Amino acid sequence: MKRVLLLLLISFVSFNTDAQFMRRKLKKRTAEAAVYGSVGYYGNPHWSVGANIQYLHGIGRKKQTFSIGMGIRANVFSTEKREYTTSSQYLSSINPGGPDTMYMPEVQTNSLNGYVAMKIHIKQGVDIFINTDIGGINFGDAKKTYFRSYETAPLPPGVEYRTEPYAFNLNMFAWESYGSLMSEIYGSFRLNKVMYWRLGFNYFRNEYKVDQNIPMNGKRFSQNHWMVMSGLAFDVRWKRTHAQTDRW
Repeated sequence: MKRVLLLLLISFVSFNTDAQFMRRKLKKRTAEAAVYGSVGYYGNPHWSVGANIQYLHGIGRKKQTFSIGMGIRANVFSTEKREYTTSSQYLSSINPGGPDTMYMPEVQTNSLNGYVAMKIHIKQGVDIFINTDIGGINFGDAKKTYFRSYETAPLPPGVEYRTEPYAFNLNMFAWESYGSLMSEIYGSFRLNKVMYWRLGFNYFRNEYKVDQNIPMNGKRFSQNHWMVMSGLAFDVRWKRTHAQTDRW
C-alpha cells in the first residue's frame, strides 16, 4: 500500500509539473525592448525619439490571435512655433470666443509613462500592435510663451508668461486628460531570430502649464500631434520563443 501511495504521489507531481510546462509552452509571450523615432509635419516639423520595453501574454488556448500586456516608455518630444489651445473643455465651451491660444516659440518635453498594449497576430513574423499611455511623469525646462486672447486681441507676439511641461500625465480616455500621452499603432516585421522592424503611426498629446491662472483659460494649454514612427525591437526571450515554435 505504501508503495502504491508513493507511486501515485510521484505520478501526480510529475503530471502537475508536465501540465504547468505545457501551459507555459503553449502560451505565446512577447517580451521586447525597442528604440524608435517619429516625425510629423502638421503646421511645421515636430519629432520625437524614445525607447520602450513591454511584456504581453497570449489570450486563449489554441490560436491565441490576441495578446495583451503592459510596458514602460521613455519619450523625448521637440518642436517649435506652435499654437497651444486651452486644455479645459469646460472653459473653452463657456468662452464666447472659443478656446484661446498660447504661442510657444520652443517646445521640448521628456516623459516617462506606463502603457497598456495589445498584439494582433497576422502570420508568422508579422504582427500588429496597439498601445496607449496610462500615466506617468514629465521633465522639462521652463520656457517663454505668449498668450493670445480672442477678446483682447493683443498685437503679436502677445502677453508673455512663463511655462513648463505639466508635471504629471494621466489618461482619462473619454474624459479630459492631463499631461503628455502617446498612443501608437504599428506593424512588427521579423528581420531575424532576435530583431523586429516597427513601422506605423503615433498620436501624441502634449501639455504645458503657465505660472499663473488666466481668466477663462486656467493654467493648462495643450496640442495634439500625429507622427510617422519607425523603430527596431529586440526579442529579449528569443531563445524561448524559438524553442516554442521550432522555426522563425
